[in-house]
Amino acid sequence: MKALFPLLLFLALTLATLPATAGYTGYVACNASDEVVPFEVSSYITDVPIPLPEINAYPYDATMMADTSEVWIVDATGDHVVIVDLASNTIVDTVDVGEYPNSVCFTNDGSTALVSSRDDDVVTLIKTSDYSVSGTLSVLTGSGGTYDGPGQMALDPTTGRIYAVDWYDDTLYEIDENASTVLRSVDIGNSMWQVVCDPNGVYIYITERSGDLLRVVDKATLTEVTTVAVGDDPWGLDVTIEGSKLVVVCEDDATVHVISTADWSSNVIALPADAEPKDVDILEDQRLAFVTGGDITGTDRVFVIDLADDTLLTSFEVGGNPTHIAVEPQMYYATAGVGDQEVAALRLECRPNPFNPKTVISYYVPEDCEVSLGVYDAAGRKVAMLEDGMVEAGEHEMSWNGRSDDGPAVATGVYFVRLEALGTGKAIKSVLLK
Repeated sequence: MKALFPLLLFLALTLATLPATAGYTGYVACNASDEVVPFEVSSYITDVPIPLPEINAYPYDATMMADTSEVWIVDATGDHVVIVDLASNTIVDTVDVGEYPNSVCFTNDGSTALVSSRDDDVVTLIKTSDYSVSGTLSVLTGSGGTYDGPGQMALDPTTGRIYAVDWYDDTLYEIDENASTVLRSVDIGNSMWQVVCDPNGVYIYITERSGDLLRVVDKATLTEVTTVAVGDDPWGLDVTIEGSKLVVVCEDDATVHVISTADWSSNVIALPADAEPKDVDILEDQRLAFVTGGDITGTDRVFVIDLADDTLLTSFEVGGNPTHIAVEPQMYYATAGVGDQEVAALRLECRPNPFNPKTVISYYVPEDCEVSLGVYDAAGRKVAMLEDGMVEAGEHEMSWNGRSDDGPAVATGVYFVRLEALGTGKAIKSVLLK
């Protein structure tokens, strides 16, 4: 599906595009009505709900494939993964997996789906080409908790490895990029729940429910770097494409925490007191975070957070008890090709880094193409646009003098240089020190 870039080099994320027929690009899994509700991400108009085939299916995760062709839903009590075609909004297959599945993610090349099953202590491996089960991977953690089996999983977009936590317990483990073996495991914290990987390849982020914490783990050593206090019972977690912001949703106090990775400071957004937020997915091209609100008295709502200013923008009603949501494809580090044809890698560097008063930015594109090269602050706001238009194939170089497009010098801090070309992109941190 996608061609691999060299390890540890490239970040990319396919931005969700409208499916050819239906035009609905968001999908909400609702565990009271046992259905998936499609909706249009700009107008928030919902389409006809898609009933899940199992009675009392209890959907527990929703993940969109990188090519935006399908969204995969796990039904925890039905022991299935359900595949929905985005063009037609129909179920194309259901696959039996282990007992109590709760998370699904894809290998970086898109060839294999991994479905974690809590009660069977396995990850089921499914070929995305024909939905056949190719094997299972044992991930029994032996932590001694109520469940030793695998919980939430996430792809590392810089290496292709997969990271997972054991269900509501203390073990983090690393799976190789072919989903064939567990490489490392370590006990960190307790009652861990959601996991995401830093798109810059430095950290692994984990929500800890009983401790009301975000845990920040150094990926290289699997040791804790810091913790960030959040609200009561943090569930869902997502990170922006350039890694500058994390969004954590907390069920019991109905809060959303937007955390800056530059200094770990938080902005707290209060939802209605009877909301029960459990999941969040960030739509990058609109800089919005979609949060499932659970069963609010009299309504079942999804809340939309504007990440430009960290405010509640709006909410809209969906089916019964919305718990999990997909509006953006899984983060990965490949670029689109034709069939199995590889596309040569983008390159992006800033030197010196840290810098004062200027840094030289060099980048490479393998063919003539439209390029966007900008500088963004830690809040994700555009500071300066350095390139926006057609460029020739090859190496390019320019400097940034630490000033915004409006002219004033910017403050000391962390900035992100972001290159987008050929349907993919790369973002790197650049630090200005005065």
